[in-house]
Amino acid sequence: MSTHDLPSEPPALQPLLNPLSNQEVRARVLALAEPADQALTANLKSHVPYIEEVSGYIIFSGGKRLRPVLFLLAARALGHQADPRHAAIFEYLHAATLLHDDVVDDAGLRRGRPAARVKYGNDAVILVGDFLFSKSYSLSVEVADHRFVQALTDCTTHMAEGQVLELLHTDDLDLSHEGYLKVIVAKTAVLLAAACQMGAIHAGADQATVRAFYDYGMELGIAFQMVDDALDYVGSEHEFGKPVGHDLEEGKITLPFIHARDHAAPQARQRLLELTRRSRQEPQALPEAQEIIRRQGGVEATMAWANHHAARAQAALAPLLAQGRPSLDLQTMLGLASYVVTRRA
Repeated sequence: MSTHDLPSEPPALQPLLNPLSNQEVRARVLALAEPADQALTANLKSHVPYIEEVSGYIIFSGGKRLRPVLFLLAARALGHQADPRHAAIFEYLHAATLLHDDVVDDAGLRRGRPAARVKYGNDAVILVGDFLFSKSYSLSVEVADHRFVQALTDCTTHMAEGQVLELLHTDDLDLSHEGYLKVIVAKTAVLLAAACQMGAIHAGADQATVRAFYDYGMELGIAFQMVDDALDYVGSEHEFGKPVGHDLEEGKITLPFIHARDHAAPQARQRLLELTRRSRQEPQALPEAQEIIRRQGGVEATMAWANHHAARAQAALAPLLAQGRPSLDLQTMLGLASYVVTRRA
């Protein structure tokens, strides 16, 4: 489905393949995150110790290590043990974007503690983010297959475009579903897609297989971000480790808002738009705006779309299942697609 033929109503919930329980998926992710963590520590070296301090503050402040784990899983699903050093590429990139995002968003909290910009200042955080981008590329050139660096280049270019797109659409109350998709694809999903794609490349896979893993990661990333956006309206700071309920306050127009705006009766729609415009200067307007979004089914619709994209992620791996490769690693990837739409943090 292209972004140009989206139905006006959210899709019906589809049954997802669930070869592993959520607990089993979490256990597998944690097991693979351990060598990734070791690689992150081993490769975080600089001639300037202050860079290591600031980098370590964001990298080792928590996080699920989903991106490096996806890289390792994709390679393992194809019978290849990828070097955890190269898994570090994706966490360094992710950390760099978090550092830059916190400056753009003027964030005060990240993963349950003061954001790095609060502790070290905006200038240091921006420069260390640049260092982490460079570190990612220095690791990627160790892989002989030219497709590896090309995939990373395509990914980082797309991510930079996503950050600009999000900035351009701040406070854009007319943002469409299609426009929202473009933002979350570029800002979030493309890095998960690249992790899976580059894992397959690391395994020496042919282009059709590489594309299947890329498509899986893309759809998984879309589902993941949609769930994040839904939980911003019903989750808690304890679950997230960061403030929730602040998307509207920060001018971030996400799918729950878009659905409510497009499906509300004229009077409720007008009230929602009015409250949202006021919320930047009048935080007391936020609770009513959020309540309208919940009442108009914005959260449920977003979760239905997340389920739709999770099902598409699983479908992308169908060719491998048809080839008779139901390995534990492939089962974990299928299970992750189910997990992301049932998680609470």
